[in-house]
Amino acid sequence: MFLIDLIMDIIAFFCIYAIITLSLNFQQGYTGIFNLGLYFPIIVGAIITAYLPGRLAMVIYGLDPKLDFSANNALVLSILRSKLSSDPVTSIALLTLTLAAVAIVCYIIGFLSSYPALKLPADYLALFMLCAGESLRVIGMQTDWLAGGVMGITIVNPFWWLGGYSYYGMASFTIISTILIALLYHRLCESPLGRLLKSIRENELTAESVGKDVNGVKRKTLAFSFTILGLAGVLHAFLMGAVVVGGYTRVDFSFWPWLMMIIGGTGNNIGVFLGTFSLVIMRRIMIVGKHYFWFLPFNVVWFEPILLAIMLMVTLVFRPEGILPERSPKIRDYLRKVLKLES
Repeated sequence: MFLIDLIMDIIAFFCIYAIITLSLNFQQGYTGIFNLGLYFPIIVGAIITAYLPGRLAMVIYGLDPKLDFSANNALVLSILRSKLSSDPVTSIALLTLTLAAVAIVCYIIGFLSSYPALKLPADYLALFMLCAGESLRVIGMQTDWLAGGVMGITIVNPFWWLGGYSYYGMASFTIISTILIALLYHRLCESPLGRLLKSIRENELTAESVGKDVNGVKRKTLAFSFTILGLAGVLHAFLMGAVVVGGYTRVDFSFWPWLMMIIGGTGNNIGVFLGTFSLVIMRRIMIVGKHYFWFLPFNVVWFEPILLAIMLMVTLVFRPEGILPERSPKIRDYLRKVLKLES
């Protein structure tokens, strides 16, 4: 049973990071938007998940309004669990409403934040997003009523009605969601829009000279990516069963996805999957077998960021294009012509 739980845990967290890294690849790999603040919309999604479904459930079941979901978290959750365990319709409705609310809020935030961000050079844009994410993280940590503050808050599980298999239900939903999001990104990247994004990445002036609204395309790209990243925050929060805003650090939810994309191959979604899977496996092994690193001359908790820096330097020096570099359209079109002639 432990092995099954470990495999499901690895697959679920691979799915979360796959969504994040695909969104990063859509911004940086295809459009050339340098964004270091990936965890900004992820935190938005997590905070809304901490705040909204539990309070909605309290209203639906008519709980005493004097009970505060944050201050009386354990008591309220025990009551809600007994009710939601026998009410799958309400549970799925809460999940759907949370996803819809996060999608709308994150799209609006992404669209509005793109106005000042896109007026800045690439480096400043990245720092702007990084500062926005760090500011929201600090606000979430210092606001108890929002998401439990520093200590965090336990949230409802939309699959309590599955009993002891509730985690498997949430993990399965995460896997299905990841497949749908990956297919959506694939269709977008292989469509004329994907070619437009690459043209903007390569030369913005050329794209503007043929009548393309470069800033408009970038604005929509950021808004769409923010929406998907916000949904990743929802899925991660429900998988964990709790939200601790302080845990959404720039290392775990911005820098690691960057390394996954660089190792896998920028501008190649399949390469992104490979890079994400390899690093998720490595990190899970480190977490499960951390007691085997007793020989390190420092605390093992610092081994991950040190390893991140080493792997990033080695990759940039010896394999800057990643495991699977971006495919050349010219070669692909040439092969198609040859195969068509031969057939």
